[in-house]
Amino acid sequence: MEKETSVDILRSMLAENVMLKIDASTISEDTPLFGAEGLGLDSLDALQIIIAVEKKYGISIGDATTARDALQSLGVLRDWINARLATA
Repeated sequence: MEKETSVDILRSMLAENVMLKIDASTISEDTPLFGAEGLGLDSLDALQIIIAVEKKYGISIGDATTARDALQSLGVLRDWINARLATA
């Protein structure tokens, strides 16, 4: 299992697991993942990301509130994952 993650690793994970309408390399760490002002991902995309995070890092995103907090942007997700890996 990974000990730490980065926006680049998460950007690749995103490209592999969801159908992006833009080039993954253009996604910044602050780009919202959901909503019209961001990537416009939907609940199925969120599920794909959650499964990929659980598989790669062994971290469970157990409920909708946690998912909403963790999946705001790649930067937020990176910080959320790294905080949990540091205490594991």
